[in-house]
Amino acid sequence: MAESRITIEEQVELISSCAGIRTDVGTASSQTFDELGVDSLGVLGIVAEIERRTGLKLGADAEQAPSPAALMALVNGDVPVHMEGA
Repeated sequence: MAESRITIEEQVELISSCAGIRTDVGTASSQTFDELGVDSLGVLGIVAEIERRTGLKLGADAEQAPSPAALMALVNGDVPVHMEGA
């Protein structure tokens, strides 16, 4: 089974690889996707990669997450998600 948690460091890597935006842990922890310059397509790419890595089906809630911290909370179980195939 894939790891179903993500770290802020992984979020920083995903923001760079999926959205083409360079940031750091402190900035990603405290800013919204808009403030970071990540557009909706970038967020979709990040969500898709997290789903691929974790096996979670995140859906529209994840796609609407306002920030990396909010997305991480969703993925890490602070907000319910559905397992793929469940």
